Amino acid sequence: MKYDYDLAVIGAGTGGLVSAFIADSLGAKVALIEADKIGGECLWRGCVPSKTLVKSAKVFDLVKRCEEFGVHVEKPRLIWNAVKLRLLDVRDEIKKGERDELAKTKIDQIIGKATFVEPHTLEIESKGSHRLISAKKFIIATGSRATIPEIEGLEAAGYITHEGLFERPNLPKSLIFVGGGPVAVEMAQAFARFGTKVTLLQSGSRLLPKEEPEVSELIKQLLENEGVKIFLNASVNRVEPGESQKTVHFTVDGVEESAKAGEIVIAVGKTPNFDSLNLAIAGVEASEKGIAVDAHLRTTAKHVWACGDVTGQYLFTHAAEYEAKIAAQNALLPVSAKVDFRALPWVTFTDPEIAHLGLTQEEAEKEHGKVKVWKTPFKTLDRAIIEGETSGFIQIVTTGSGRILGVHIAGPSAGEIIASFIPAVREGALLQEFAEAIFPYPTLSEIGHRAGNQIYQELLDSKAVQTALKWLPK
Repeated sequence: MKYDYDLAVIGAGTGGLVSAFIADSLGAKVALIEADKIGGECLWRGCVPSKTLVKSAKVFDLVKRCEEFGVHVEKPRLIWNAVKLRLLDVRDEIKKGERDELAKTKIDQIIGKATFVEPHTLEIESKGSHRLISAKKFIIATGSRATIPEIEGLEAAGYITHEGLFERPNLPKSLIFVGGGPVAVEMAQAFARFGTKVTLLQSGSRLLPKEEPEVSELIKQLLENEGVKIFLNASVNRVEPGESQKTVHFTVDGVEESAKAGEIVIAVGKTPNFDSLNLAIAGVEASEKGIAVDAHLRTTAKHVWACGDVTGQYLFTHAAEYEAKIAAQNALLPVSAKVDFRALPWVTFTDPEIAHLGLTQEEAEKEHGKVKVWKTPFKTLDRAIIEGETSGFIQIVTTGSGRILGVHIAGPSAGEIIASFIPAVREGALLQEFAEAIFPYPTLSEIGHRAGNQIYQELLDSKAVQTALKWLPK
């Protein structure tokens, strides 16, 4: 059978764009279908605007601390409209780069809502018009959206998600965040630094529950020091509207509490986007967690692959890029590449940053039994002292022999530092190798070297080495 395209990619966020670029490079005839805007959630409503906002908040905080560095500035003030304008400028610059790259390809860009009407045929709806296209193979990369919990009175009172924060005409005077994951803590800190009164309600016993407990506790203390009011184990019962403020009623350990704010921000997680695709027609199985895929990112339909948030696996832009490469290769080449997430890092862009790679201590103990944990605080690092950023630590989990299983950093530039450990975790390197390597001084990257020195020192202090030293000639 002759098809219109060799490959149809549904969704033009990171996963879809990378899949389409690779397929085009391989000589395939490609359709890239997007229901909204090319660039996807990360560019328009996620990573790019949120991290731009975080940067403005960090600069504002640093200016307020400038006298620590011998610099005097009259009382600084935040210009919210200027913050938003910079956000738009950053987004436009990144968008231009993507547009320029697309212009170099032969990819057919189609704006419209895609629905399977036959296993190999999509109906595209755009501005009231409909068209059919067929493809031999498909990659679904439709991303995710904010999950909205069922809370009494929430719809009537009104709410926003993180997306709405970037569109506010004025800086909010007060916000209540429902959720305690990366989005909630990043935005809570940023707006607290801008001067907004912030309350955060987390249903669990700690913030950032996927991180090491010490990391969660550190970020909680730092946020509270910056004025964020945090309630853990908070079960939201109902929301009441008001003339200028909304009231959230919640329970903490059986005790009724309430908080008021001008706006409620829902940040409890993500829901995969596939409801309108009519996946059953194509033979693709999915659940509320996402589209089911195997280790090759193939769905239950042999001609369909999926990548990115829509699979419900790891909801990160860099994970979507990695998966897209695997999916495109497997769809178009006689290969059978598998995903390997053992060395997948992620970063929460609070200040200080939080970076995660590999296994936590608890996970490592379940998988490997007895493990060792090596911890070094940033306050012992000369560069951190110079920068005036001494909060945090690095915690490295190893086997008894020193093989690195996991690295967890809470500290300045944690997202940059973690990158040097990715090959180590992937290849099963020894922590001793970081002691033997030469690191430039003074840099924040030395934190890995310092951690490595601990295991080196333990070896020198061991009974075997000390006994051997006694026999050496003086």
